[in-house]
Amino acid sequence: VPLQSDPTPLDVVFEDEGLLAVCKPSGVAMNPPHRFSSGTLVNMVIGHTGKPPFVAHRLDVWTSGVVVFAKRKDFVQDIHRQFRERTVQKQYLLIADGDAHSDEFTVDAAIGTSDDSSLRRVVDGFDAKASQTSFTVESRSPDRKFSVLRAFPKTGRTHQIRVHAAYSGLPILGDNVYGAEASLYRDDNDLMITNQRKEQRTLASDPEAFRVPLKLHAHVLEFDHPGTGERLSLTSPPPEHFVRAMAEYGLEFRG
Repeated sequence: VPLQSDPTPLDVVFEDEGLLAVCKPSGVAMNPPHRFSSGTLVNMVIGHTGKPPFVAHRLDVWTSGVVVFAKRKDFVQDIHRQFRERTVQKQYLLIADGDAHSDEFTVDAAIGTSDDSSLRRVVDGFDAKASQTSFTVESRSPDRKFSVLRAFPKTGRTHQIRVHAAYSGLPILGDNVYGAEASLYRDDNDLMITNQRKEQRTLASDPEAFRVPLKLHAHVLEFDHPGTGERLSLTSPPPEHFVRAMAEYGLEFRG
């Protein structure tokens, strides 16, 4: 049974004969759970190109931003090599609860799995692996309750930026695993069900839902084109919900 095609239009960032880069919306999963499912980014790419792509990397379901797919197997193998060798440069934008004490800081803290959750990752958890993320402050709200940060992950662990931001006392707005919104979910099963339904619960203090969905956006992705060797720098502006939250809290970013 072939993977399903989804005709939903894509926000194309870059496309040629070998690559396709798109801006993934918040709430859209990367891959279907089985071949009869649709509505994921892979299904939308099939609707755009007419055939299944080679997935070069992934974003969490509630993370938005640049994702690149390969149209050729040798191209995806080359991109995977670049990720392994850490020559791919990634920049994320996020809105955090709190005010960073420094304009620039680095979190060097190993990340592993949690003893009491299959979804949650924790610093120094089981089978922890070295993880490093650098952060710079883009903007602070006038009341110093919120910050826009730019994150530069050096490694690529699951939930790395979310874990390191929370570990630094700067949890990301709308984070239903590591942020204030985590208190709204009973357990892993509750989280998985609401994610599948594309539902985000809101705090009583956020009746207009400015905080949700997750305020984490893959803003810039740089890598070498597997065919030409040209250094590509692909950028996607933050989505409307991100801009709306910045305006509400008096925040900005320099682009």
